[in-house]
Amino acid sequence: MKRALAILLLALALFAATARADGLTDIDAAQTAARAQDFVEAIRLFTSALATGKLTPLSQSIAYDGRGSAYYQEGRWDQAIADYTAAIQLESDCGRCFNNRGLAYDRKSDLDKAIADFNQAISLEPGESDGYFNRGNAFYGKTDYEHAIADYTAAISIKPDCGVCYHNRGVAYQDLGKLDKANEDLNTADQMKN
Repeated sequence: MKRALAILLLALALFAATARADGLTDIDAAQTAARAQDFVEAIRLFTSALATGKLTPLSQSIAYDGRGSAYYQEGRWDQAIADYTAAIQLESDCGRCFNNRGLAYDRKSDLDKAIADFNQAISLEPGESDGYFNRGNAFYGKTDYEHAIADYTAAISIKPDCGVCYHNRGVAYQDLGKLDKANEDLNTADQMKN
């Protein structure tokens, strides 16, 4: 009986190690950790998943993008950019990856690279508002208010309930001295908060 129990425990341990060795379990756990805002643990688990060497290119891209996002949340912009770049090399049509890398470039105040990545994200996913909104923010950072307004307007056309889009467009209008349009957008943004 003890021998059968020992064999069963050994088999279970081997099964668990095999299941974990494929890396997908670590990716799932890393995503859970990231949702719980435990970014240090997410980084560890994504790194573990990548170290297995058994992930498909798509799963590797997901792991690099996820770890890049965890690095981003930790304020580690260069590491985030490196991981987003690795994800893009594995999945060149990943609009989310370009958008994420653009955000990291934006945080480093490298607005031209940020805009280039947002351009690519928009070309890959033209129906997503994030690329337009984020590119609008980058144009705003360059004091290119006309382009910022155009991008916020595009984001609003895709996502009409985007209060922060109205707010940011209102601020850009204000900076251009278009106070009527600014007040209209800022009031709309305030109404969306309630």
